[in-house]
Amino acid sequence: MKNLKLVFLIFDEGVRPDIMEVLEKHGIKGWTTWKNNSGNGEGGPKQGTAIWPGLNDVIMMAVEEEKVQPMIDDVHEVQDSFPVRPGIRFIVTDAQFC
Repeated sequence: MKNLKLVFLIFDEGVRPDIMEVLEKHGIKGWTTWKNNSGNGEGGPKQGTAIWPGLNDVIMMAVEEEKVQPMIDDVHEVQDSFPVRPGIRFIVTDAQFC
């Protein structure tokens, strides 16, 4: 059995194409996504309204342990490439698949 990590990637919906490029680069083909999520974080509320514009997307994926940090590093490079840094957060935990 491979050592896998369960990774949740939460990000501003506008950077989805860039995020998908990173996943492709790292050979991550299996994932589940939730689109158009409201939330509140360090960047403030995102409710998809005129008062609180923007929404988040979430991708859940099982990733081989050795691929996690390189993927995170590349996603943070994407984040740093924008004049206004989009919100991006990772939740990484151990995973056991049966």
